Amino acid sequence: MTILVTGANGMIGSQLVKGLLNAGYKVIGVDRNGIEISGENYRQYKVDLADKTQLKAIAESNMADRFIHLAALAHTVGENNLSWEQYKHMNVDCAKNLFEVAGNKPLLFISTVDVFGFYDGKNSVNSSTPIRPVSNYGKSKAMAEEECKKMSHYTIFRFSPVYTDEIKRDIQKRYYLKYPNIAYQIGKGTEYEILNVRKAVRCMVDWCREEPENDIKIIKDDKPLWTPDYIKAEKCKGHAKIVLRFPQWMVTVGYAVLKKIFGENEKTYLLNKAAYPLRTE
Repeated sequence: MTILVTGANGMIGSQLVKGLLNAGYKVIGVDRNGIEISGENYRQYKVDLADKTQLKAIAESNMADRFIHLAALAHTVGENNLSWEQYKHMNVDCAKNLFEVAGNKPLLFISTVDVFGFYDGKNSVNSSTPIRPVSNYGKSKAMAEEECKKMSHYTIFRFSPVYTDEIKRDIQKRYYLKYPNIAYQIGKGTEYEILNVRKAVRCMVDWCREEPENDIKIIKDDKPLWTPDYIKAEKCKGHAKIVLRFPQWMVTVGYAVLKKIFGENEKTYLLNKAAYPLRTE
């Protein structure tokens, strides 16, 4: 079976390519960055997903059997003030191009738990919970999910924040004010749902052996991040030299006041994540 993977040169995509090759699949990697590679079981193309004609030619010439769509514009390092138009182009318009190229072939779309938006800290959410995305990233992913649902054979994975043993940018936000020296802890500690790239890859490789059920699944680690443990580990590395401690009541009340003043926006959404970390079933 031949699997076409978008975002093949990224943090998750590069690990997925290795996992698929180790599982015995032929892999076609597509990425707008990196170099072109040609081997027996792996070929990588440098292509922009906005070019549907080239994307279709690659899929057809390599006889792709399945598609895994990882490529996305998320929280790009070094790029500030990304516009809605940029998010929509990459995460919605380019995704639609791939969906159309895939046609009736099975496709796995990688989305995010950010589509849930504000969480009240009460009942756990699941794949059937109504979504209310706040960030441009979450909104664009939610729109792409709706386009994906028009396909005949699809699965949507909503990933929790992903990390590797070396790259932890997305989870360090949960216990660092300024990496690597200034950390913070709320109350006795906070639990956050996260996702190790190894489990993410395992779930995506397993999907290739299954028949898509046109459903949505939330993918996360079995054990949540417990901030005191991570801060302790960082101290052992010589990091987290300063740890600021905030009472839980202060964070909760502060969030409630700021939300009442400024409403629901991307800034108060970040505070919501700290006051009421997302809980999924």
